Amino acid sequence: MNFSTSDLDKNSVSIDDYFTMYFGSVDSFLLESPVRSDRIYLGFCLDGSAEVEVDLINHTIIKNEIILIPPNHILFHHKISENFRFVLLSFSNKFFHALSNDLRKYPLYFLLKQKFPSLKLDETEMSQIMEFYNLMWKYGEDKQNKYRSDLVKHLLSLVFINIYYCATKRNLEKPPASSRREEIIGTFFSLIFEHFKEAKDVSFYADKLCVSPKYLSTVMKEVVGKTTKECIDHFVIIECKFLLNSNLTIQEVSQQLNFPNQSFFGKYFKKHTGMSPLNYRHTK
Repeated sequence: MNFSTSDLDKNSVSIDDYFTMYFGSVDSFLLESPVRSDRIYLGFCLDGSAEVEVDLINHTIIKNEIILIPPNHILFHHKISENFRFVLLSFSNKFFHALSNDLRKYPLYFLLKQKFPSLKLDETEMSQIMEFYNLMWKYGEDKQNKYRSDLVKHLLSLVFINIYYCATKRNLEKPPASSRREEIIGTFFSLIFEHFKEAKDVSFYADKLCVSPKYLSTVMKEVVGKTTKECIDHFVIIECKFLLNSNLTIQEVSQQLNFPNQSFFGKYFKKHTGMSPLNYRHTK
């Protein structure tokens, strides 16, 4: 099941089909089963708490915490407090790429280096960001303003820059030493979210980035802390587990992930998890 903006029934403001803002309480964010994100989501917890799961990692989001969910990540929640209030920004890759020049010096991939892609803000920091959110809502609603798309894009850039600033204060991220390295990392993550099902070789991504496989892995290891192959395998295994929790047969899972055959898939899965696909399915 894919997570799309139409799944959320709440107060919202949209610009065509590439940018949407939501505000909701408990009932607005209930999910009946795990879903896969179809675009980029940036959420802000204003009050209460929610125990959520992203790529099979459990985490409790609390007041003044933000969460970033890129495309093709698996999302679910277990518990939501009655006083939970949340705002959510949803935008397409194309809309985000339009901000790339503004954000080249402020990459947010550091959120993806952590076990869980979130950042805790203090009250003042959250209030400042919500001022930009309220302005985005105001301009997003003004359909008579022919510049509203550009206004919202620039305000969204300010939101991301503020998040980056908050992270640097906590030493979660250091200012980039090389814009080229940052560009490589950012593009790699975009590529892997799009192609990990069919492309599992480092050379595929290195070719797309016009660098050698060795150089790509060196940059990944130094900046992200994992080699290129480790990152690829991470996303493949998450998808394997997600599909194994569905009604698909093991052979169908193997086919969806473009493995040569079911036997190869079984060996790959066991190598990275320590158990066969069938045994994993029986443990769930």
